[in-house]
Amino acid sequence: MKIHTIVLTLASALAPLAVRAEPPKKPLPLPVSAHNCYPANSASTERVVEALALGIDNIEIDLGWDEVHKQLIVGHDATPQPGLTYPSLEAYLVPAFETHWHQAREDGAPTLLTIDWKTDNLDAVRQFQAFLDAHPDWFSTAPKASESPLTIRRLTVCFTGSDRAKEQYDALIPAGGTYRAFRDTVFGGGQFKQDVADYAPAPATAYHRFLTFHWGNVEAGGPPLAGAWTDDDATRLTSLMTQVHRQGFRARFYCLNGRNGPALSPYRFRDEDAVRIRWQAAAKAKVDWVATDEYAEIAQTLRGR
Repeated sequence: MKIHTIVLTLASALAPLAVRAEPPKKPLPLPVSAHNCYPANSASTERVVEALALGIDNIEIDLGWDEVHKQLIVGHDATPQPGLTYPSLEAYLVPAFETHWHQAREDGAPTLLTIDWKTDNLDAVRQFQAFLDAHPDWFSTAPKASESPLTIRRLTVCFTGSDRAKEQYDALIPAGGTYRAFRDTVFGGGQFKQDVADYAPAPATAYHRFLTFHWGNVEAGGPPLAGAWTDDDATRLTSLMTQVHRQGFRARFYCLNGRNGPALSPYRFRDEDAVRIRWQAAAKAKVDWVATDEYAEIAQTLRGR
């Protein structure tokens, strides 16, 4: 009787283990930036939730300023336009990242939050600084000093867009103070340089840690004028990334679409095959992030599906 009791007890204890499912694994991070990661005229977080679920680890949102309500707004406009919906920064960002805050990558690298400043209103920059300072455990930091090691946390913030907004944030941080956001330099589609060394002649600094390139700096004329992808193009891209990384920067290339936008959009290639070739080439060249509006498609391409 005792033997039967022991066996029954063990069986009962082990039964849950036999049927317990393993928690689903997060997709491996992708070298992708989710361009304009918010729905137009909506407060829905579905776009950022989709991007994070796919393993996209660079989330770009645009910020404007609502002077009437004194709040940062998510959307492509510097100021609210009549009849349109703009969620506030915190109402949009915090719920969207609610579970993501607590799910560190296996390699310890942060998710990048790219803030595209559409406004240079000083009150807007101050409010964003206050948001960063209110959540010191969320954001990577570095001292404003000549020796400025980066302390990695779950999110690293990169400022792009308005140079004036970037400068204002820098001015708000005293010498010896703490940066909780960092700036880029943007090279637009008309800034093609023959010698890739000219893009990053000096090393990164405490505040200036990122570079952002329109694809026209790889293929002159950008997506709408791109021909067949060549070995020379691949060599140029690899050389550019070697220079960028040698100088201590990380780089994002924008915006590579195959079907989104008008046919002559500065971001759209002639067809989906053309853009897939560039996505794969960017990954091979160790581009840190390639931006696109086509989240699911680039995830499938880079994972070989």
